[in-house]
Amino acid sequence: MPSELNGIGRRLIQRFRPPRPVQRISFNNLCWHAEQAALARSVGDLRSMRESANKMERFGYYKEAWRTFHQISELENPGSGLPWRGPRQRVEGLFVQRRLRDLGDELRQVHLAARAVQEVPVVVVLTEERLVPLFERSFPAVRFISEISEINPKLRMPVTSYEQLAYFYGRDEESIRNGFLPLKPPPSPETERRGLGISWYSKAMYKNLPDLDDWAEVLRTVQGRIQSLQYRERAAGRRMLAQRSGRPIRTSRPVNQFLDLDGYAGQIASVRRVLTISNTTAHLAGALGIPCVVVLDDESVTTWPDHQERSPFYPNTRLIRRRGRDWQTTLREGLELLQSIEVKPGTMRPQTEP
Repeated sequence: MPSELNGIGRRLIQRFRPPRPVQRISFNNLCWHAEQAALARSVGDLRSMRESANKMERFGYYKEAWRTFHQISELENPGSGLPWRGPRQRVEGLFVQRRLRDLGDELRQVHLAARAVQEVPVVVVLTEERLVPLFERSFPAVRFISEISEINPKLRMPVTSYEQLAYFYGRDEESIRNGFLPLKPPPSPETERRGLGISWYSKAMYKNLPDLDDWAEVLRTVQGRIQSLQYRERAAGRRMLAQRSGRPIRTSRPVNQFLDLDGYAGQIASVRRVLTISNTTAHLAGALGIPCVVVLDDESVTTWPDHQERSPFYPNTRLIRRRGRDWQTTLREGLELLQSIEVKPGTMRPQTEP
């Protein structure tokens, strides 16, 4: 069995090269994870396949991660339609299935549908109803639907996934960075972005996060307006945070971040910079191109690279890890890092753009 697994790994390994620069990751790591994914697939173990794909993605081995995720999609949706063989296949249209993973994964990959429509006459994406307005405005050449019944039954379209799109259009760091297209927020009467947006709370019990006192101590030094981008502000303690910091913090209401993601995008787009924990705020700010620093503990987080301070998906986002320090030091360093981010042309849409 070991020799058979090594053979699988060698065949897989010949198909791609490791990303550069490689940090603290050896080529054998990729071989091992590729073997684990192949073995899990042979016995239909989707959970182990997903774990291997997540690790390969965090290590920067994007091509094989996307391949494995798409294989999971095929196993979870057998007989869902004709398979897509890639951009060279001449087809009338292309149907992108509902996302396989979390909302953050869709936010950083949805622009790939706009890349596909350059080669396929019609691209239809099945997504959540709350995302349709934002996606339609951002990528008008793509059709976004929330119900499968909205597809024209006469149009024969092969089926794909976001991860297969990434396999063809974003298989390494360079192609991911170069392919970035920012989301387009709703039009706003404001002529300029103002202040700092913050999000500090999560209902996920497993996350190790700065507490209110850590945030309050750091926010005392912030000049200008502070805008809450936090969901469930009452549970998150916005009023208490304002009291302890001695700073007014503008409420995120009346926007409902769970139901109105278009309004939420507009709220994030109204600030100049964002300091946040890892959550939807981080991914939406990144996809909009708003300068953002994501505060992370030292543990691995599925959606962020393990050993880098940047994500190739979001050109104006930086990552800062605790590295065994106290949270106040980490947050202060995050604020300093936030001020140093320079927005590159084309990576952020004008807020008032019609």
